[in-house]
Amino acid sequence: MNDRFAWLEALPFAGGPPDLRIGTHALDISDWLPQDAQTAAELRLRVQLLDQHRDFVQMNAGYETALEELLSLVEIHIGDRLHRDRPTPLEQLAVSVPDDVLLMAQDRAGSERKWRLVGGTLLFPNHWTLSEKMGSEITEIHAPVEGYDELLAARVRKFFDRLSPARPVWRRNWFIHDDATLFQPAPRQSRAITDPAEAAKLWIRSEWQTLRRLAFSGLIVFTIKTQVAPLSALVLRERKAAQMVTFLESASTRALTNHGAHGRVEAILDVLRSGGGEW
Repeated sequence: MNDRFAWLEALPFAGGPPDLRIGTHALDISDWLPQDAQTAAELRLRVQLLDQHRDFVQMNAGYETALEELLSLVEIHIGDRLHRDRPTPLEQLAVSVPDDVLLMAQDRAGSERKWRLVGGTLLFPNHWTLSEKMGSEITEIHAPVEGYDELLAARVRKFFDRLSPARPVWRRNWFIHDDATLFQPAPRQSRAITDPAEAAKLWIRSEWQTLRRLAFSGLIVFTIKTQVAPLSALVLRERKAAQMVTFLESASTRALTNHGAHGRVEAILDVLRSGGGEW
């Protein structure tokens, strides 16, 4: 079994209800911004993408101090791998780590004090762009996720309010994608699939996310490490394949849609069952 896809073991296949969960876990800070066998290739790709798509790296004015605070933490963590030779702090960040890094600030102008996206890097987008979400509140950012406002919005706002610099957290999600391309800014349009041979060509895309509050500026750093594996790699892991089968058999239409599986469930189930496991 290829260790390159060992992260598949951590995929959360929890059934509902509820369809959506925050699902955070305590983060050992030594695990923040991890490097792996794909890092070198991903960093080369990020350099190319930065040259072609500079609008995917941007920051609102007024947060320069917070950005430098973040860069100092990154430098402590990765040492001389931080590209201080790049002309701007954001560009340095964009090509030094394979993770996308976003900054959320609390809007203190209104009575609700909402958390808004104020900048960062998004060179491996999952069907959205930084430009379209800049300045948006958490609920607006997650608008395409069915049920988010109903099930998670209030809980996430409260979670952000209470997040401590001393207690960073991590979580993981997953989606079914048609291809392995890391740069996918266009809105998702999952095609229906009935043929297991076509479903066997699908990919699992997962985001290992961390949330960490900056001690001095108070902003929240949201990192996204994107990982992609062919569906066939999950088939080889019988325990995880069985968990996904159980999830797909019982999930609501809303959950299937959010995971990119709606309209292709039976074909995916055929692929997962092909591994020989008994479920």
